[in-house]
Amino acid sequence: MNTLAGILIVVGAAFTMLAGLGALRFKDAYTRMHPAAKGPTLGLLLVAIGTALELRTLALVLALILVVILQFLAAPVGTHLLGRAIHGRLVTRIDTVDEWTADLHDGADGGDDRATKR
Repeated sequence: MNTLAGILIVVGAAFTMLAGLGALRFKDAYTRMHPAAKGPTLGLLLVAIGTALELRTLALVLALILVVILQFLAAPVGTHLLGRAIHGRLVTRIDTVDEWTADLHDGADGGDDRATKR
């Protein structure tokens, strides 16, 4: 069991390292978001499973489960908010009309002006 735990921890750390390298190597912000969210999440899961297999105490396993659940909840939300912020700030070339950017700029003042504009 110690060997399996060690392998899981090393593979998890490698996923996290590769995600960091991917975030540095990719060219634009949208492609950098993918490894920044996916790699560390999978890496943390593998490290948590390896640690739980190695130490095997109930308190530690419950703490690791909580950490993994919080990471699985926080990573997609953080990536979504980052993507929204990037979409509102960067000029992107698209072939169709971008209603979402217009909605972002309309609601920037804090008020909902959509009902009065119709």
